[in-house]
Amino acid sequence: PTKAPDVFPIISGCRHPKDNSPVVLACLITGYHPTPVTVTWYMGTQSQPQRTFPEIQRRDSYYMTSSQLSTPLQQWHQGEYKCVVQHTASKSKKEIFRWPESPKAQASSVPTAQPQAEGSLAKATRAPATTSNTGRGGEEKKKEKEKEEQEERETKTPDCPSHTQPLGIYLLPPAVQDLWLRDKATFTCFVVGSDLKDAHLSWEVAGKVPTGGVEEGLLERHSNGSQSQHSRLTLPRSLWNAGTSVTCTLNHPSLPPQRLMALREPAAQAPVKLSLNLLASSDPPEAASWLLCEVSGFSPPNILLMWLEDQREVNTSGFAPARPPPQPGSTTFWAWSVLRVPAPPSPQPATYTCVVSHEDSRTLLNASRSLDVSYLAMTPLIPQSKDENSDDYTTFDDVGSLWTTLSTFVALFILTLLYSGIVTFIKVK
Repeated sequence: PTKAPDVFPIISGCRHPKDNSPVVLACLITGYHPTPVTVTWYMGTQSQPQRTFPEIQRRDSYYMTSSQLSTPLQQWHQGEYKCVVQHTASKSKKEIFRWPESPKAQASSVPTAQPQAEGSLAKATRAPATTSNTGRGGEEKKKEKEKEEQEERETKTPDCPSHTQPLGIYLLPPAVQDLWLRDKATFTCFVVGSDLKDAHLSWEVAGKVPTGGVEEGLLERHSNGSQSQHSRLTLPRSLWNAGTSVTCTLNHPSLPPQRLMALREPAAQAPVKLSLNLLASSDPPEAASWLLCEVSGFSPPNILLMWLEDQREVNTSGFAPARPPPQPGSTTFWAWSVLRVPAPPSPQPATYTCVVSHEDSRTLLNASRSLDVSYLAMTPLIPQSKDENSDDYTTFDDVGSLWTTLSTFVALFILTLLYSGIVTFIKVK
């Protein structure tokens, strides 16, 4: 199918080039189909000599190429550079602009626009110099000031804005596995950025610094130039059940403190219905069976789910969760997961459990079914959902209704066969 290209600007290195070395600009053009594209470089309104590399086809059948422009260091600040890419098949034309001086070099005296979305112009304009002096003396001072600014720009190390990444902090809720199997609530605070050497993560539980349970991760450096760091806080599940607030704070010398808090949301609605049903039994016996876990009536839609086989965690490749959609005519959500139960090696009954965690309401629910793996019978346990904040169990679905419906269907089918046989016998007689 026809697809317009994506165009990305590239500049050579972060170090200031030597006197005899050129400044190299490039455009990466990728993800287009079909060929060809036309690339033209401009300085201001004047086209520039360039080097465009041959187009190559990627594994996904789309094409990519690049174009390069070299300009002497002395001409680097004489005007704006522009890479224009035209793709006739998609009737698209994209312009990528490069400004002649780094934003940081101008920050003290020159207003600059921040880079915008791809294809837009981030233009560096220079404010007109003003002076209260008039006459020849004022003009000389003005020229001297402009000369000093020019020398400062030419000796300033260019920035690499495409290589920098703003600090981002994330607070991950406890995993269902920890809550159910290990009776622990482990929070993970994760920060990513370009310079985390002086970053520090700290914790508070109910407004107080914890005395233990904190595990600090090492600073990790990644191939794209970014860095990441994490810290984990492990608490008893009882504190999680009680809705205790947990706060992670990022401290960095160049930024004000950033805080993220996890707590029981007052407006959150806990799940009110959990069911576990057999979708289909194996036929033939060597085939797999399918179990359906449904949970509904919760808000917001952040929910975690896992499956257990005889209290052993089931590999995630064995089941498929679904993104929670809103319930029709309601402000709450519902979610489901389907578990594939493979044909077993021995006819031993197994109990399958669906465990659901709703972080915003601090609710943990579970429902179980016993599956006779000989596939000769299905022994249902009434699915029970237990709110771990309470000692009371609540039965949500009358699973026996499924078997009642099935029995009725079989009985009607047998009666139909008998009736047909009697009618046929009478007619033949």
